Amino acid sequence: MLKLLITLFSVSLLSACASTLPSGPGVLVLPGTGKDFNNFHNDDLTCRQSAHAQLEALPEQPDSKEEGQQNFDISYIQCMYVKGHRVPVPGELMFNTQQEWHAPPPPEMPAPPKTISPPPAAKPPQ
Repeated sequence: MLKLLITLFSVSLLSACASTLPSGPGVLVLPGTGKDFNNFHNDDLTCRQSAHAQLEALPEQPDSKEEGQQNFDISYIQCMYVKGHRVPVPGELMFNTQQEWHAPPPPEMPAPPKTISPPPAAKPPQ
């Protein structure tokens, strides 16, 4: 019984120390214009390897699987973009900002005066 408890404790301890490195990208990337599937597949493998190498080279491992996945995805997307493939972009580029709102002018406000520009000067004969 004690041997079983020690084994279960060891397994749970090891699972708590599991790697935070993702197994692959969590984003959809599509082949670029004029890129065939073989080219896309080769670039995909290269970028996956590059993203894993960048994560492994970090001085500190990510704190969670989510952080590891986010770091992996950023490296992967940058690599695939450089190779000419279509990558996801955020739908809204401004985050947590408030846009200024200006009220329209009152309806009784007169229109601005029209300006008349002088006619173009005649070209001298050549």
